[in-house]
Amino acid sequence: MQQATACLADLDQSPLTTTRDSMNPFFNAIVKPELLKHQDKDVKLLVATCICEITRITAPEPPYNDEILKDIFRLTVSTFSGLSDTNGPSFGRRVVILETLAKYRSCVVMLDLECDDLVNEIFNTFVAVARDDHPESVLSSMQTIMVVLLEESEEVHEHLLSILLSTLGRGNKGVTMAARRLAMNVIQQCVGKLEPSIKQLLLSLMAGDSKLVNNQIDYHGIIYDLYCCAPQILFGVLPYVTGELLTDQLETRLKAMNLVGDMISIPGTSIPEAFQPIFSEFLKRLSDRVVEVRMSAIEHVKNCLLLNPFRAEASQILSALCERLLDFDENVRKHVVAVICDVACHSLNAIPLETVKLVAERLRDKSLLVKKYTMERLAEVYRVSCEKSRDTASLNEYDWIPGKIVRCFYDKDFRSDIIESVLSESLFPVEFSISDVVKHWVGIFSGFDKVEVKALEKILEQKQRLQQEMQKYLSLRQMHQDKDVLEVQKKNLFCFRVMSHSFADPVKAEESFQILDQLKDANIWKILANLVDPNTSLHQAHAYQDDLLKILGVKHRLYEFLNTLSRKCSYVLFNKEHVKAILVEIVAQESAENAQRKQSCMNLLVIIARFCPLLLSGCEDELVNLLNDDNDIIKVGVLNVLANAGATIRKQLSVTSSSVDLILERLCLEGSRRQAKHAVHALAAITKDDGLKSLSVLYKKLVDMLEEKTHLPTVLQSLGCIAQTAMPVFETRESEIKEFIINRILKSDGNDHTRTSWDDKSDLCMLKINGIKTLIKSYLPFKDAHVRPDIDSLLDILRNMLSYGEISKDLQSSPVDKAHLKLAAAKAVIRLSRLWDQKIPVDIFHLTLRVSEISFPQVKKVFLSKVHQYIKDRLLDAKYACAFLFNIFGSKPHEFAEDKHNLADIIQMHYQAKARQVPVQSDSNSLTIYPEYILPYLVHALAHNSCPNVEECKDVGAYDNIYRQLHLILSILLQRDEGAKSEATTNKEKDIISTITSLFQSIKLSEDTVDTSKTKNSHAICDLGLAITKRLVQKDVDLQELSHLVSLPPILYKAFEKKEGDDTMLAQQAFAVCFPASKLAEVSERDLPAGTGSYTVIDLTQPNLDVG
Repeated sequence: MQQATACLADLDQSPLTTTRDSMNPFFNAIVKPELLKHQDKDVKLLVATCICEITRITAPEPPYNDEILKDIFRLTVSTFSGLSDTNGPSFGRRVVILETLAKYRSCVVMLDLECDDLVNEIFNTFVAVARDDHPESVLSSMQTIMVVLLEESEEVHEHLLSILLSTLGRGNKGVTMAARRLAMNVIQQCVGKLEPSIKQLLLSLMAGDSKLVNNQIDYHGIIYDLYCCAPQILFGVLPYVTGELLTDQLETRLKAMNLVGDMISIPGTSIPEAFQPIFSEFLKRLSDRVVEVRMSAIEHVKNCLLLNPFRAEASQILSALCERLLDFDENVRKHVVAVICDVACHSLNAIPLETVKLVAERLRDKSLLVKKYTMERLAEVYRVSCEKSRDTASLNEYDWIPGKIVRCFYDKDFRSDIIESVLSESLFPVEFSISDVVKHWVGIFSGFDKVEVKALEKILEQKQRLQQEMQKYLSLRQMHQDKDVLEVQKKNLFCFRVMSHSFADPVKAEESFQILDQLKDANIWKILANLVDPNTSLHQAHAYQDDLLKILGVKHRLYEFLNTLSRKCSYVLFNKEHVKAILVEIVAQESAENAQRKQSCMNLLVIIARFCPLLLSGCEDELVNLLNDDNDIIKVGVLNVLANAGATIRKQLSVTSSSVDLILERLCLEGSRRQAKHAVHALAAITKDDGLKSLSVLYKKLVDMLEEKTHLPTVLQSLGCIAQTAMPVFETRESEIKEFIINRILKSDGNDHTRTSWDDKSDLCMLKINGIKTLIKSYLPFKDAHVRPDIDSLLDILRNMLSYGEISKDLQSSPVDKAHLKLAAAKAVIRLSRLWDQKIPVDIFHLTLRVSEISFPQVKKVFLSKVHQYIKDRLLDAKYACAFLFNIFGSKPHEFAEDKHNLADIIQMHYQAKARQVPVQSDSNSLTIYPEYILPYLVHALAHNSCPNVEECKDVGAYDNIYRQLHLILSILLQRDEGAKSEATTNKEKDIISTITSLFQSIKLSEDTVDTSKTKNSHAICDLGLAITKRLVQKDVDLQELSHLVSLPPILYKAFEKKEGDDTMLAQQAFAVCFPASKLAEVSERDLPAGTGSYTVIDLTQPNLDVG
């Protein structure tokens, strides 16, 4: 039979008749029942092979009758079960039978013979035997046979469908990937024939009433595979899947979620238009009420974006994701941060910059888990951005990220521990050189705002303090080894207490320091000494850290503490190598035109010089060379560096160059004002005895130059700086300087009185401003300012300047010059206020507040900006915030919004400070830390400057502006304004109301200290304030009950006994205060006083209004 098989294989199709006739006996013999139904499997296979060849040779004519053909097909189909054994000796023969059946489509005859059971068996066998290691030709032949059988069938039997669908589904156990792919390919090829039947069967499955398919089948898996191979089949099924996404049954909703999530995550596909509704519903599940569903949706969109970050639907997905950044569940918020950052790190350009900035807002999340995780991931995103843009000279659009991280210093949950770790270890790729790191730091620093610069300074200041204390402690330990001296122990404990304040948990840190003090391993102390040494290289510092932790071991109780301490006391954030690289970068930028980058280099170097001056040691040559540079940015920067680090590098600097002091002196005499300012301080720093000798020589030259009137702006600047730095020197000829400034500059009369443009101020005006600045600096020395005499004469000058715009009302000058001089005087007052607030009279305070009423808008903008900055920096009393309310309603809408925002910002800052204050037993009447404390100053200023005499003026319209000023400040204080950021609870609100009411009531029981005739004005304003407070609270609150007497500033008010009949007109009569809408057109509608229509009616005699 094997020979017959070989002979038949050699014959061509449709041989000659004589050949065919000679073969007929064999043809008839091979189909005898004893062969067709032989029990030996090898015999059966040979018979099947022979018949297969006979079928090929006689095609297209069938070689036998129907009954024999049925037996033949039964035999043939039975051979396919052995296709699963790819290594068996008979595999080749079976493949030949399979391929022949597929090639000549002889399987169609089975349909004619109605061999449905054999057709079913073929389908069952093929999906059972298909293997992943089958040759492609085998699977292709199987597919062809199945497709032919389906396409040639008059109707598709459900049993065949159940076989195909039962093969689908990724979680289908016992089904090979090859079988699943075979079924999908068959469905794809026969989609037109199968679509109606599959749709009907799927709907039956989803309804749970199909009896033909195994009930254990997961129809979600079937739908997924159908989506992959023939998505059009699902058009009629999708609404039912959408329904599952909306069902209340959690398990069903999750399964539908996983299905749609898997569908949209298929690589290389876009979502068809017909599938958009279900996709939209899927995205809505990101806000599902169940956390598990939201988390599942987030995970799926993550996979979707990672597979194709630039897909058409990416913006929709990201938009929906960003909304969940505010989810109430911290784990959801964290997961969203993870997804966005994962995608950004995978493909940086796929995530819009604004989206990353939204993620950065989670640095202020209420959950520490989310905040810390966001910081770690943002650092990773920045690190990836550095890797992607190795050209460090180019702008990195992610340079703002380190600033956001540094800003977290002000978050009590972070402080410097975590931030320094991120900045020094996580921000840059490990393969970056020092030069690469510095170039990026320069780019980063150029984008820092004032808050971020201040935060970095605070981090470095803490670090400097800890390093100094660590040096002191190590020295004490070295000097008193093995000595249990009580005095030494006290000093050590003091060092521990100081150093512990640099840690997030000071109490725990102090305990750890005490445990550390007991360690006897000399290697630990040697390593700590090396770490705190500024000459230790960056590589050595990291090695020392590793060695220290290895000595302790992970399980040691001090492991984490010493990990943090070793980082804090070492110079890993900024090192001498960084300083050298910055200096190289400065030189490289000399020829460049990028002034911002040049300035950033210098600013960074100045901060390092200020807080890590030891790192400048060894850079003296480079600094001297840069000092001779013609570029003003570089020159001023180096002067600032010398002013901060000069004392540290003084000795080596004198060896490097003996002419540095001469260069500095020349700049003090002939340089620009900026150069002179820093040159004076630099000269004092680099010379012995705090520069007294060298400054004395310079001082004489400067005073002599006054008469010559050469380089006067620079000379005046240098004199002012000497007054701050070396007051004993300045006092030797102070009278001459004052006489010159007052009589030869301030009392000079201008010639041109016609100037009207703000930028067109005269040279004389500028010189007068410089003179005022010099006088002001002479009362702001760095040491012993309180012993300076005769500040009253300076205040008299400022009073006149604020009143007339000149030192005397008899002097003539242009309106522009007057405005500039008034602004200069106001800025002088708020600068003096830091040290001399108790000496500044009330009238000067009032004049300063009213500077914002000057007709030039630039005055108001500059002055209020300074007030906001100084109060935020805690350099100015909050009472100066009253200035924001003067002329605020005469502003343009955008100016009004800015001023109001800044006022709210100041008040919010003081509320936060008040909340942080630890309760102590103190004077309960002390309200100086309360933001409401500005009210007495505002009432007093309004009573003296804005309010008409209440005993004479009965026109309610005259109080229009006062009403609006009070309404605005009270709405912010009570946090009733949308612009005021508030999370006040009911108790806090009650405290605020109580404080406001107490202040108003206390003023009403007081007398004006400055001018008693203004007392009733103050009382009237308080009545109005109480009425507004009552209206804003809008609750049935008894203000009288909440109030209590509080202390008021004695400079403004003094106590007196109120006599009967002293009630003001505002409290005596009922009247309407009408505010036409036209007057408020320039103000946003939310700032209108509460009321109806275009006016507000306030009846101040109603019994429910407590107006005293």
